[in-house]
Amino acid sequence: MRILGLIVIVTVFMVGIGSNLPAMLDIPSAIITIGGALGMLLFSGVSVGGMFSAVFTGGASAAALTDAAKAWRLAAAYLLAAGAIGTIIGLVIMLRNLDDIAMLGPGSAIAILTTLYGLILGLAICKPLAARLEDRAAA
Repeated sequence: MRILGLIVIVTVFMVGIGSNLPAMLDIPSAIITIGGALGMLLFSGVSVGGMFSAVFTGGASAAALTDAAKAWRLAAAYLLAAGAIGTIIGLVIMLRNLDDIAMLGPGSAIAILTTLYGLILGLAICKPLAARLEDRAAA
């Protein structure tokens, strides 16, 4: 059932994006969102390695799975926060370049795509991973 959910998510996003995939890819936005969330996780003392090992290891203890689930929920919140911070950064870039209309595009791309990346990664990846780890810990 999880594979079916993943297929539905990917299919819906790909149909929605259509032939505009290159417009959806922006390296500065990805760096702000992912790098910002990773930095926040490291600053808060979360074991990033433990998060990933719990997902990809079948023999993790219930305590390790619970800790990893909490970390993935924290990662979701940090991704949303990094997306919001990236939106503000993009808006500042846009406002600084109001005189040059050609420079509004990069700022607006950062403003919009950091929010999109934060939402997709936080709500479509991190939260389901946390729920799955909690289910595994309870079993």
